[in-house]
Amino acid sequence: MQLRFFVLMLAMLSTASAMGGSTSVVDEVFDRYLIAVHAGDMDAVRAMIAPDVERSDYAGCRAEMDNPTCLAHYIETTVVKPRARMTELRRRVEGDTLFSDLEVRSPLYEQAGAPRILGQDIVRVRDGSIVAFRFVPDFSDDATATFFGTLGIGPRAPRQ
Repeated sequence: MQLRFFVLMLAMLSTASAMGGSTSVVDEVFDRYLIAVHAGDMDAVRAMIAPDVERSDYAGCRAEMDNPTCLAHYIETTVVKPRARMTELRRRVEGDTLFSDLEVRSPLYEQAGAPRILGQDIVRVRDGSIVAFRFVPDFSDDATATFFGTLGIGPRAPRQ
């Protein structure tokens, strides 16, 4: 497991380097996030989330969850447990905010008839911790719209 983690870390760092040359603290935090998610390491993910992180709008969060618990629950439920594999297509950093265009593959999506989804992680970082995090699906992509439609989200969601 440690060798696999090390190989993943090297791959992520070389991807970041190839995508933009130098890395910032924001880049480094997101690289660590990707490594932790791919390794299924929720302790590492939780350690990156600031105590004052913005509230996630994830429907699976319960009122009694504090904001860090809600975001960790969202990440665990949507990418860690379904063993999602994210491929970064493009990345840009503006100040303390990272925008990462992603292709995400998971058995969960395949079960819904989508070989993969496309979207963008938008992550704001302060003092080396995640203070805001959201995923914005690319509904112009058929597979993405199909998958989210099965969840009742987006343009392919059944009309009420």
